Amino acid sequence: MPGSGWRRRPGLILGALTALNGLNYLDRYVAAATLTLILADLRISDAQGGLLQSIFIVTYALACPVAGALGDRVNRMVLAAAGIFVWSLATVGSGLATTYALLVLARALTGVGEAGNGVVTPPLLSDCYPPDQRARVMGIFYAAIPVGSALGYIVGGVTGEHYGWRHAFFVAGAPGVALAFFL
Repeated sequence: MPGSGWRRRPGLILGALTALNGLNYLDRYVAAATLTLILADLRISDAQGGLLQSIFIVTYALACPVAGALGDRVNRMVLAAAGIFVWSLATVGSGLATTYALLVLARALTGVGEAGNGVVTPPLLSDCYPPDQRARVMGIFYAAIPVGSALGYIVGGVTGEHYGWRHAFFVAGAPGVALAFFL
């Protein structure tokens, strides 16, 4: 199959997708870690701040079935890379948002991008490993969730405190923009 040479490097793919899964969750929690800074800077209410995570989750939930259907029809690696690029660019865009409306839009696009990546990475890993190794591989891949979540609070909190909430989004988004091209 053309373009399937990546399957011959399963360890590299596992490492890359696990690291990107960690970044995926880091991004999700940077907003929570910097929320008080966002509220003060944009002069928005607690309810508006809560909507930032809600809009992410709603767009993620709506985009997942679409991304899953696409994952059955197009090259999954390309779809995963596109999802990573979109979510990472939208994360950087969150830091560039000058209004609440732009921040909501950026967080919604982050959800769309994460859906494009999130639903196709487990099948990508399954393509690389035989059935008797998949449970271990998925355990490694999913171990990135608590690590990435914790790092989201650490990166968001430390960067936000020292450099402002916008920089926390830049730090969270920039690696994914670069790594999307790796895939």
